[in-house]
Amino acid sequence: MKDFFEKNKIPITIIVAAFIIAGSIWLSNRPASIRQSGSDRKLTPQQLPRTAEPLQQPAIRIDYTEAPNHVGEYACVAGRVDHVYTSRKGTIFINFCPDHKTCPFGAVIFGSDAYKFSNPNQYEGKTVEITGLIKTYQGRPEIILNESAQIKILSLNSSSIKEAPALYRVVEVIDGDTIKVDIGGEIETVRLIGIDTPEIANPANPRQDYFGPEAARYAKQLLEKQSVYLIPDPMNSNRDKYNRLLRYVFLEDGTLINAKLIKEGFAYNYMYEPFQFMKQFDYLEKQAKENRLGLWSGEKTKADK
Repeated sequence: MKDFFEKNKIPITIIVAAFIIAGSIWLSNRPASIRQSGSDRKLTPQQLPRTAEPLQQPAIRIDYTEAPNHVGEYACVAGRVDHVYTSRKGTIFINFCPDHKTCPFGAVIFGSDAYKFSNPNQYEGKTVEITGLIKTYQGRPEIILNESAQIKILSLNSSSIKEAPALYRVVEVIDGDTIKVDIGGEIETVRLIGIDTPEIANPANPRQDYFGPEAARYAKQLLEKQSVYLIPDPMNSNRDKYNRLLRYVFLEDGTLINAKLIKEGFAYNYMYEPFQFMKQFDYLEKQAKENRLGLWSGEKTKADK
C-alpha cells in the first residue's frame, strides 16, 4: 500500500483529508438514535432541542362530564378545576372534582414536562379548556398535557364555553341503584349504570339481601332532592328490559354517584354487560374489599347471596 502511494506520488495530506471527509459523510448518514452520544443523554430537558408537534384540530367541544363518551377522540374539554395536586415524583394532576377517583375526567402533566407550565396552581377554581386525545387510565378518561398550549383559562363570557348538560331533580330514591327523576315534568325511573346494590324488600320483591337497607339509606343520603346530571354510556343501551333509563348520575360538583357507591362499599361492580367505567369500578371494588368497607366489612359476600 505504501509503495502504491509513493509510486503515484500522492501527498499524505490529501490522503488524510480524504479519510476525514469520508468519515464525516458516514457519520452524517447514521440514524439519529445511533449518532447520539452519551453526553447528549445527560442534557436536561431545558437543554434538549424540542420541536413541538402542532395540536390536532379537535372535532368536538364538550363539557368534562361528557368525556367518558368520547374516549379515543381529540376534543376540547371545558370545566371548572376543583384543585391541582403535585405528587412527590413531580407529576401534576388537574382535578375537576373533590374526589378524583369518582370524577369523569382529569388532566395529567408528567414531571418531565412540568417545566413547561410555569404555575399550574393558577388553574384552581378557574374554568379551563383542555385540548388533546382523551385516553383512559384505570377506567377514568384523561388528557395528558405535553405543552402549555393545550390548556387555557376561559373568561366567563367566552364563546368557547360549552353549555353543561341539563340538571334534573331527584324526586325519589327507590334503592341503592335505582332512582326517580323529574325530566321536563315527566317522572322517569333511572337505573345507575355499572353497579349492583343488594336488594331490599318491597311489594314486588319480598327478598332482602345483606346490606341492602344500608345501601338504600346511603343512596338516599347522597341523592334525595338533589339536582343531577344524567349521562348515557356509549357502550350501553339507552334503556333496560324494564324500560328504565340507564345513566351515570353526577352531582353538581362532579361526583359520580355510581362510582362513589362502589368506592364506599355499598355496591358491586356490575360485570355482566360492558360499560365505559368497568375497569375503574373494578379497581374501586377491590379497594373497598381491601379496606373492608360497607358490605365487605362482614363475613357475607356476593357469593353468599
